[in-house]
Amino acid sequence: MKHLFTPLFCLLALGAWSQTDILDARTNYGVGQIVTVTGIVTSDGNLGIVRYLQDETAGIALYPGGDWAQNGWVDPQPGDELTMTAALSEYNGLLEVGPEDITDVTVLSSGNELPEPQTVSASELNESLEGELVFIESAVFTNGGTVITGNSTFSFNANGDDGIIYVRNDNELVGQVLPAGEVNLYGIVSQFTFDGFGGYQLLPRGNEDLVPTSAINLSAQVDQINITTTGFDLTWNTDVLGDSHVEYGLTTELGMEIVDDTQVLEHAIALSDLAPGTIYYARVISIAGEDSTASTIRPYATVSESPGYIRAYFTTQVDNSVATIEDAQALGTNTNDTIAAYITSAQNTLEIAAYNINNSAIEQAINTAISNGVQVRYIAEGQNANLGLSAIDDDMPVLFRTDGEGSGMHNKFIIGDADDTENAFVLTGSTNFTTGNLNTDPNNVIIVGDQSLARAYRLEFEEMWGSTSMDPDPNNSKFGAAKTINTPRKFIVGGSEIELYFSPTDGTTAAILEAVESTDYDLSFAVLSFTRNDLGAAVIEAGSSLFINPQGAMENINDTGSEYEGLLDAGIEIYSHQGISGQLHHKYAIVDHSEVLSDPTVVTGSHNWSTTAETNNDENTLIIHDERIANMYYQEFVGLLNGMGVGMQDMATTATVCTLFPNPASDMISVKIEDEQVIGQWLQLRDASGRMVWEKQILTSTQQLSIGHLQAGVYLATYGDSLPTRLVIQ
Repeated sequence: MKHLFTPLFCLLALGAWSQTDILDARTNYGVGQIVTVTGIVTSDGNLGIVRYLQDETAGIALYPGGDWAQNGWVDPQPGDELTMTAALSEYNGLLEVGPEDITDVTVLSSGNELPEPQTVSASELNESLEGELVFIESAVFTNGGTVITGNSTFSFNANGDDGIIYVRNDNELVGQVLPAGEVNLYGIVSQFTFDGFGGYQLLPRGNEDLVPTSAINLSAQVDQINITTTGFDLTWNTDVLGDSHVEYGLTTELGMEIVDDTQVLEHAIALSDLAPGTIYYARVISIAGEDSTASTIRPYATVSESPGYIRAYFTTQVDNSVATIEDAQALGTNTNDTIAAYITSAQNTLEIAAYNINNSAIEQAINTAISNGVQVRYIAEGQNANLGLSAIDDDMPVLFRTDGEGSGMHNKFIIGDADDTENAFVLTGSTNFTTGNLNTDPNNVIIVGDQSLARAYRLEFEEMWGSTSMDPDPNNSKFGAAKTINTPRKFIVGGSEIELYFSPTDGTTAAILEAVESTDYDLSFAVLSFTRNDLGAAVIEAGSSLFINPQGAMENINDTGSEYEGLLDAGIEIYSHQGISGQLHHKYAIVDHSEVLSDPTVVTGSHNWSTTAETNNDENTLIIHDERIANMYYQEFVGLLNGMGVGMQDMATTATVCTLFPNPASDMISVKIEDEQVIGQWLQLRDASGRMVWEKQILTSTQQLSIGHLQAGVYLATYGDSLPTRLVIQ
């Protein structure tokens, strides 16, 4: 709730008496006013530096602005009776005491019993409960079985009501498996919303706040394997012996069941006689004596009979010299024409979810599709100009996400003819449908000709759209954290496995983390924004191996919480795209492109490596396990680094012999010799006039050099007989 001001008559009235309890402070005082609150502390460091305080009337957050000890305060612990005097503040809807004007933090006693949690439903989490301990009975996490990542939300359903928990990086739950069966949930009601309204979430304080309700529990997420056009297997594990049930059907009503009475820990049920390219709903159940456990109902797809192509295109230069199977294509200013061609290829339906649009070729293609009788539905982000929409037929229905949270509806995808086996396709990637993104910014476009994937994307589209008809239903529309996990995760397309994730519900960061942690040989990444500590730690951990040298490129190196400096300090070969023409807009990673036996993988889509993408935005991510696609993205990555002036190439062979990083650089630069036969040659820098200003003989394969004495500017660097490359000194 907003606490932005207090009317004058209230201020005058409040001057006549002093604030009494927490409810009084919450109700009758505004942001900036001094309050004194006394109650029992209900949380510890699992929720970061914030502590929650509760008395018999209400609860409230206490925020010291830094570590409690740095200001000389005692670090509050659960069970402490504490009094604190400070000004009220508000952070994204959460009312807090502090950090301004703190004059007193006193622990009156310790070891007190905590307040009894109130029993509530997920739908009852609201302002009146903010800051209080609550209990929600019989909750099932929709993403149960996945690894818990920090600074992430996880959705659950409890007795028909949906809710979310938020787990901070500091929480002991990070790295553990999210329970897959039914649990009783305890925690503190909190709020995170950009406009001050809604956004209520539960904060579990650790393992003790997720309590299984049954003597038998799922110990791993349900997995789908052996996927074919006519069936698939569902596998799961339980913590004690139990039988195996699968209930399934074409809708969430299910209706069919397969039972295996064998008592096992590792369960597997095969579903057969299914239709190709079709989405089925299923849940697994295991029974042990009088106890049982069940998963949530999830969708699963069979393999389609579509052509099964996967095509990747790039907006800026590629380096075909590293191609192993197929040359990657840099479309340049023709990227919009390629997207337009797919739009006009649709025969019956198009669903478009676009963050922004202002490109005439794409606008004209949509108009052509409409004039051809294609039914087109369009979802846009309401904070953006979307100038191109004014050039599109007014009969096209458009729905805007308008809550103003984060980047909002940040998707960039097109679904064509989802119900047509031969023509179904999904077009996605990192590029917005704007002339700048298409013509000058490094971006990627991925197109998949597969009906199962197209139908899955349409499920996500219609969850945001709010209906299955041509008309959107804003009252039923779901965006951001209000969405559910409603799409299949695994697909087989042309023999290759593809994973699909939609943010903020599907655990996208955990999936990216798993891909990065699977690296055995090579890791390359190119991202606009990189602020996730867990992903940064995973890249650094990969780089600690003697056999892996991660390489990356970033645009927004100065974002709040950027991982750039931390990666540099850890010796990761990371390059800044700052100051180079065009905005590096990719959000991709390439894992083990060089080793076919190590599952070459590409992560791509609209999801930046940020907490906002993980918890607020509507995003889509594909993880493609395919050697050809991995090598094509690697060709783009090498071309990107070449364009940034990273690699110095041999004049005769054009093979990269030396790399410099970081670039731009300031005080120090690292030199890495790619070919040991050329160790011992001289690295030379020339200024804009061609005058040599500095040289150094390189005697080891990796060497750090001081360049702090050189003036800021652009230099041409050569190593031995290499072609010159650009080095920026800041």
